[in-house]
Amino acid sequence: MKTVPFLTLAVLCLSLLISPAAKADNWVDITQQVDAAKAAVAGEWSKSSDGLTVRAASGARLVLPSKPTGEYDFRVAFTRKSGRHSIGLFFVAGGKQAAFEIDAWGQHLAGFQNIRGQDFQSNPTRVADQALENGRRYSAEVRVRKDRVEGYLDEKLIVTHRSDGSDFTQPNLWKLPDAAALGLGAWEAETVFHKIEVRRVSGDLPLASATSSSTPASTVNSKPVQTASTTPRPAPASTPAPTTSAQAPAARAANGKQPRVLIVIANQHFFYREYSEPRQELERVGCVVEVAAGFKQTCHPHPNTGEGADRGAVNPDLTIAEADASRYDALLFSGGWGSSMYQYAFEGSYQNTVYNGDRRVKEAVNKLINDFAKQDKYICGLCHGVSVLAWSRVNGRSLLAGKRATGPTLGGPPGVYPGGRNSMPSRWNAEFNGARMVAPNSVGNPNTLTDDVVIDGKIITGQDDPTARELGRQLAQLLTSNKSK
Repeated sequence: MKTVPFLTLAVLCLSLLISPAAKADNWVDITQQVDAAKAAVAGEWSKSSDGLTVRAASGARLVLPSKPTGEYDFRVAFTRKSGRHSIGLFFVAGGKQAAFEIDAWGQHLAGFQNIRGQDFQSNPTRVADQALENGRRYSAEVRVRKDRVEGYLDEKLIVTHRSDGSDFTQPNLWKLPDAAALGLGAWEAETVFHKIEVRRVSGDLPLASATSSSTPASTVNSKPVQTASTTPRPAPASTPAPTTSAQAPAARAANGKQPRVLIVIANQHFFYREYSEPRQELERVGCVVEVAAGFKQTCHPHPNTGEGADRGAVNPDLTIAEADASRYDALLFSGGWGSSMYQYAFEGSYQNTVYNGDRRVKEAVNKLINDFAKQDKYICGLCHGVSVLAWSRVNGRSLLAGKRATGPTLGGPPGVYPGGRNSMPSRWNAEFNGARMVAPNSVGNPNTLTDDVVIDGKIITGQDDPTARELGRQLAQLLTSNKSK
């Protein structure tokens, strides 16, 4: 029997133990290859000797000049200067783009999203207690392998998802124009990205000509540079300002006029994203947006609903009583429990007395809904804002009676409801008032909430805050299409 020399056997065993990362190419620094103006998708990005800086803005993100296939590592050194929301590394695994985020959702969560349509508030990669300290430098890294993706913070493994990548999708909040490229994001947080590095483990890693202290870019691959073509957009403020003609083309409805939309929010406890994201989508195509509330006082959102460093304070343009339906093409009630104060025919009471509202304001709300209905204009409710439509009375009936609609599955505000019921789910309001409710999460892709928008004639309802942007997009499309009246 022929024996294997001891040295040969030792080398063989050692080679089997070497990790894929140890076999990887050296790190390549691509920071200087990023053209901040061309690569920006949202937010105001600039470059300096310290790296890439982005000002605080909702969904600020940009595309990086790299489209990896196979196995690779993606590492970023960064410092969050302000804010309390997430920093995101956008990666590609198995041909699918997704996000690795740290300190997200206002709950100090980290993880990968989306997985099978679920963000990491509910998917298995949810990791709690991952808060970032402003002013401190961190290193975040994503390692993509054939059978898994790993996320690291300061070289410590914090999350692993075992998958070939086929179950990943990028959240609409972070959509990039090039789904094959890497990217960066910062939510309502001024951030400096000091260094952006990649290294190949297997497969291909197309890069721009980059500087590397150890390996020239030409040794990584020989393919031509493929840089994402993007259009820079102005950074949305935490309270989005009306879009000017210099920012977006003036949209035109079929009547030749610029569409105007009135968004109604509560003076206390509106859901910030359900106001800001539809507004961004409407203003993006040139619609004019105005904001109304029960009282012309500063409106304050629920905490941790996407508000910025200013805590999401919004000063309404007018009161609901001052609103003239003839000036607008659509009316949108955003959600949050505070919208309960606009429920005209509601006969129960809430533990939070603010939600019980003012009778004169409720009457103004009902008159406004009636005026929009008589003028055959779009009337929209988002999340708990659907309950405002449910408790309206048009010709003695709820606006939603007999209409297809959707609504949130979460519980409504605590209190005593009609019939002595206690703390009913929010969508109960529409069901009780005769709406024909679609099943939860049943519109479009059943694995995601982002497309659960129901249109029945001129009535538009959105299920929950994940549908906020899509509702705004669909309304904008209706208002600017040739079918709009």
